[in-house]
Amino acid sequence: MSRLHPSVPESACRLKMRPWLRAAVVVGQVFSLAVSATTVWQPATDYSISFPGDRLDSAPAINPFDNFTHLGSDFGWMGPGENRIDSRAGAIRTRPDGEWTGAWHSLAGLAAEPERTFDPTDVTGLGGPEAGRAGVVAVTVDARGQGELRVELADIHKMVRWARTMVLQPGERTRHRFEVNAGELGPLKFINWVAEPGCAAEISSIGFEVERPAISEEEWMLRLSLGKLRRCHDPESGLTRDRAHLPAGVFDSVTSAGLHALASAAAAREGILDREQVAGEIRRTTRALIELPKAAGFLPHFTCRDGEGRTVLHPGTEFSTVDTAIALISLRLAAQVLELADVSDAVATMIGELDFDLVTSPDGWIGHGFAEDGTTPLASKWRDWGGETALVLALESMVHGREPRGKMERGGRVFRGVEFIAEIQSLFFPDFDRPEPDRVSGTDWPAARRDLLERQRGYFPKYWVDSAAARAGLFGLSGGEAGMPGEGYNAAGTDVPDLRWLYPHAMVMGLALSDRSRYREGIFQLDDAGLLFPQGLPENAEIDLVRHNPMQGSLNAGFEAIAAYHGWRRDGADVIDAACRGDAVLRAAVRRFWPD
Repeated sequence: MSRLHPSVPESACRLKMRPWLRAAVVVGQVFSLAVSATTVWQPATDYSISFPGDRLDSAPAINPFDNFTHLGSDFGWMGPGENRIDSRAGAIRTRPDGEWTGAWHSLAGLAAEPERTFDPTDVTGLGGPEAGRAGVVAVTVDARGQGELRVELADIHKMVRWARTMVLQPGERTRHRFEVNAGELGPLKFINWVAEPGCAAEISSIGFEVERPAISEEEWMLRLSLGKLRRCHDPESGLTRDRAHLPAGVFDSVTSAGLHALASAAAAREGILDREQVAGEIRRTTRALIELPKAAGFLPHFTCRDGEGRTVLHPGTEFSTVDTAIALISLRLAAQVLELADVSDAVATMIGELDFDLVTSPDGWIGHGFAEDGTTPLASKWRDWGGETALVLALESMVHGREPRGKMERGGRVFRGVEFIAEIQSLFFPDFDRPEPDRVSGTDWPAARRDLLERQRGYFPKYWVDSAAARAGLFGLSGGEAGMPGEGYNAAGTDVPDLRWLYPHAMVMGLALSDRSRYREGIFQLDDAGLLFPQGLPENAEIDLVRHNPMQGSLNAGFEAIAAYHGWRRDGADVIDAACRGDAVLRAAVRRFWPD
């Protein structure tokens, strides 16, 4: 029965929350709402997001850093009649005069990456048994106008594997829906639309209907978050792209490489991923981190490849104590989860090479790291109470033979009220659920985290009481790309008034780690708000829930995936928690905060 209306079946309630289903048609004919409650929409591209305010008399210029699909891929215009294309208020239009034209959209990675393809029977991309897969059941195109508009699915050789033509009728605005048999299509690379000569069309989005597997909400959240994270990973280099729509080696995140290893290890242990494949990935990541340039043993935040193919520090990047902590703690846990003794030993060696004396002030404050030159200490210190500082102190305590000196301020309130800072430590250490005050800051961590969670919940009802986000019960003031398509990383929380953008990863972290009794309800709220796509949550969403940034960023994907794993398993057989409790090096980290 429905959790909202006891007299209404949940399937009916869930469909009611999806306005796009009410307008769907099949080639101009309205179709029945007898759609499975497990059928969900996955946009390939929503032009209202890619070009939200453009009013151009020509095809909009595409900046690959800012303009990308919902699939973490690229797209572009095609055909000899490209001059027919223009843009109006978030939709792409074609004028009737001229030759054929259209748009291609890569379904997996960049168009120039032939090794990456899309399996329509497995939209999350995780593989495994059919029972856990989400498959495409229909292709959808939101379009209106007059004339013939064709939609195509093509393979890596640009050979069309499936196509349908719709005849647009004046005055009719609708979602056109075409059923497909995913098992007959084979590996795909592109979804295209083509406006035939004489077609005057306005296209606002193109995508798929996807049938969810019959699994719990909690496992579904894990799978879609893990798929998003793994799309960012480059198995060849062992490193992880900062965002999925960039080529490997352009802007890679050391932090995300560690998170990827841990999330994938847990999924492999649970039978979701192939264990040997994941073990190979983790070993490759470990070798990649060993080979990176370091400063006093500390790893860089971001890397890239130089002209000779070597992995080097990304220009302007620091050597970071907190990013080293996240990467090495994640790798150590991943090794324990899959019993990879060689990886455990390699991580222990890297930890032993850290020189905390060079980043610690005489009065015990640990610095953020070193500047790009590898020798100039950064001015900032880890003083703030919260998870980032806790992880740096934990890493210091893991250095064999070192007497830890790092300190942390008291108070139990994180910087600006940013949600992920209060929860990040609990991705790795279940001990931060202990109610007794820790001996570093004297704080009851669960109480402090719950306090922030309540302030997060109350923020939009306080500042934007009539907003869609407030009515939907959504929250999530955290760190991530500002606005859309992304104006640089920003971290702001409940201490900052009038914020208009929420970050879904923070809602997942807060509920999965600090309020699991309401975690499933939170998943339903994200789903009903239209943010729970099979290929992952968006980076952010505006409080009106009309606009969101579909960027697939690896950092927040890593937070989501590991938090979602705990939301699924922490009340039972949690393999990450068990690995943490069973590892002597990680226990040394915990003893910094609580005695055994």
